[in-house]
Amino acid sequence: YKQLDDCSSGVVFYFENWENVDYAQLVSDYAVEYPQKVMEVPEVTVNLYPEEGKRRIAEVTFTYQNSRGSLRTMQSQVGLVFASAAKYVSEDAAPEEKLSQMYTFLMERYNEYEIQTSITPAYSLLLHGVGDNKAFANVYAAMCRAAGVECRTVVGTRAGELWIWNVAE
Repeated sequence: YKQLDDCSSGVVFYFENWENVDYAQLVSDYAVEYPQKVMEVPEVTVNLYPEEGKRRIAEVTFTYQNSRGSLRTMQSQVGLVFASAAKYVSEDAAPEEKLSQMYTFLMERYNEYEIQTSITPAYSLLLHGVGDNKAFANVYAAMCRAAGVECRTVVGTRAGELWIWNVAE
């Protein structure tokens, strides 16, 4: 995960007891959990050496459409918005009030946003007002968790279309 946070091009693992791992799913899940860190979900390629056996080396490569420098700049800018959101929420407020304050923070800034999917969901939403319900739900959940309120996303359909909601606990 540190390599994703650093927008690195990959990582190499050595396994004494190899077990099959879906690295692409791990990367996708991490991006959902930490939209303030992962600006773009990379394409994931895994090469195993040797191809069989318990002892293996896994070379996991991340391919981004944006340059590392651009992604790091985006992280910095998104980080500033997350910091502003944290200051907007009262530390001593009840969880329900924190949820309301965070929602107000986002709605005051992004009440009118262009509904469009982006390869840089948090950055596009927070800096350009362009995003979809997934970007909005993931950003809201991450901001709530940063404020100390457990919040996650759930997937379903709304009017026959894929939709994502937030659930606070």
